[in-house]
Amino acid sequence: MQFYVSRLLLMVTRAALRVSGVLFWILVYVASLLAAVSYLPDALRLITRGPFRAFYWKQRRTAPSCLTSSKHGQHGYIRIKNSGMRFHYVASGEKGSPLMLLLHGFPENWYSWRYQLDEFSQGYWVVAVDLRGFGGSDAPSELLDYKMETLLQDVKDLITGFGYSSCVLVGHDWGGTLAWTFAVRHHNMVSRLIVMNAPHPSAFHDYVLAHPSQLFLSRYVFLFQLPILPEILLSLADFEYIRKPLVDDSMGIQNKQRRLTNEETEAFIYYLSQKGGMTPPLNYYRNLFGFFPVKAQDVLVPTLLLWGELDVFLEAAMVPEMKQYVHAPFQAEIIQHASHWLQQDHPEEVNRIMRDFLSQEMPVSTHHGHI
Repeated sequence: MQFYVSRLLLMVTRAALRVSGVLFWILVYVASLLAAVSYLPDALRLITRGPFRAFYWKQRRTAPSCLTSSKHGQHGYIRIKNSGMRFHYVASGEKGSPLMLLLHGFPENWYSWRYQLDEFSQGYWVVAVDLRGFGGSDAPSELLDYKMETLLQDVKDLITGFGYSSCVLVGHDWGGTLAWTFAVRHHNMVSRLIVMNAPHPSAFHDYVLAHPSQLFLSRYVFLFQLPILPEILLSLADFEYIRKPLVDDSMGIQNKQRRLTNEETEAFIYYLSQKGGMTPPLNYYRNLFGFFPVKAQDVLVPTLLLWGELDVFLEAAMVPEMKQYVHAPFQAEIIQHASHWLQQDHPEEVNRIMRDFLSQEMPVSTHHGHI
């Protein structure tokens, strides 16, 4: 089945990239339906284990203590000027030290950066923010509130709202996509870029069209274009499809010493379980196709790319493709035996590589990016 779905998705995707307007979106939704069909056997297996169990999910009434604790930093809120939205964040270190801004991915929140909040509090003011629609931050209800341009403006407003003109920008997964793109658009606001398990958008575009296996792994992006159905699927069996990628032996954190406890897993489910909590994060994906093609590609700041070797969502073979888009010192490291959830899986190694990278003297490129 994987072979046929991969080939069909590739055919439809290539066709979609050759057209525009209504026909483009028709082809995107054709691909979305193909993706939905590919997930049907898994959903049916879940349902056959017991319909009551499959269609049961509950709203968590109380946040797990690890999510509200000040162990890793002080909780705070900031209201940014352009949108007026309020963002929740956790900060460690001394304000006034260089800013390190941490952007999480899906289905996470600030808590995915707990090890980095601990590690870099000496020397940096480290801020792990809940992105728009996630965690304790405001979650607008409109689909267009999650367009890429709006998300990038959030990052810009957060940096200036905290009283800084630039930062060390660190992103994982969706946060990595934002970090790449922000560094392209606003390189003067990024002193160093650190990305974990997230491809440069242009590199991913090229890679996925040449590798049907990656297109199959990424088919959930098409699935998430559909209305309502993704929210239902991800909620089945009390959020089984949120929990499983985080804790499953093949998909989840591979380091046995760092595997998530039940409480830590609940830290990522809590906000998603709230009424309407799943839709805002999914709206990131629903705006994704409006972002391509990327107009400006070049990254002009020193960049560190970290990748978990055993990422089952994004193939490590695409890592070499990123170098062509970085016109500044570039370092790429594939972490052995590590999953997609890299900064939680092997935090000691990740932190060591980050610290070594940040300690190096590096010139910023004078190469001018193209549009």
